[in-house]
Amino acid sequence: MLKSHIALIPAYQPAEGLIDLLEELTCEGFDIIVVNDGSSPEYEDIFVKASVYAMVLSHSHNRGKGAALKTGLKYIESRYGKDCTIVTMDADGQHTPLNALKVVNTAEENPGAIVIGSRALDEDVLLRSRFGNTITRFVYHLTTGVSIHDTQTGLRAFSGELIPKLLEIPGERYEFEMNELLILPELGVKIIEREIETIYIDDNSSSHFDSIKDSARIYREIFRFIGHRKK
Repeated sequence: MLKSHIALIPAYQPAEGLIDLLEELTCEGFDIIVVNDGSSPEYEDIFVKASVYAMVLSHSHNRGKGAALKTGLKYIESRYGKDCTIVTMDADGQHTPLNALKVVNTAEENPGAIVIGSRALDEDVLLRSRFGNTITRFVYHLTTGVSIHDTQTGLRAFSGELIPKLLEIPGERYEFEMNELLILPELGVKIIEREIETIYIDDNSSSHFDSIKDSARIYREIFRFIGHRKK
């Protein structure tokens, strides 16, 4: 029996392009969970359209990407159990269904691992993304000894068996994804990278990543991790 493939998409103030993504994922055989992370009322129509293709869960107010992912993971655990393969994706169109399938297939070939979609980060990547990722990659490697090319990617695939471990990871906003990379190797979870194409729509203007506040949260978690390891 084939495992269910589930796409988990946290969404805050998404563009209409989200509906195209959901339609394409449906054609590729994915079950889809969308978490409306407290978007404004004017976005309600998009989530109504999304409900044609996906189970839509909602937060009453914006709680952050990490909180939205955890809400989706709790639902998947209760609805599907452990016998599924999950891919987390961004709602802004940066991740294609074909790339989602690529990391899902790799996750199924490597039970117990988490597979991340690594952007090439070449000259076509926005300068601010390339610069930020380079610094974070360097600090992450110094901290953990693990080499990861793209620490900021939101495209990640893993077995449902990892859900309990993921739910224990601290972080309610973007720092949750960095904590995944810091903590999972400590728990014996292997991290595997698969290269994916880099897609930016309208210079990534739909991103809700705050370069100052969210970067500060990420580095705070890294330094907290360093302090914990020294104890």
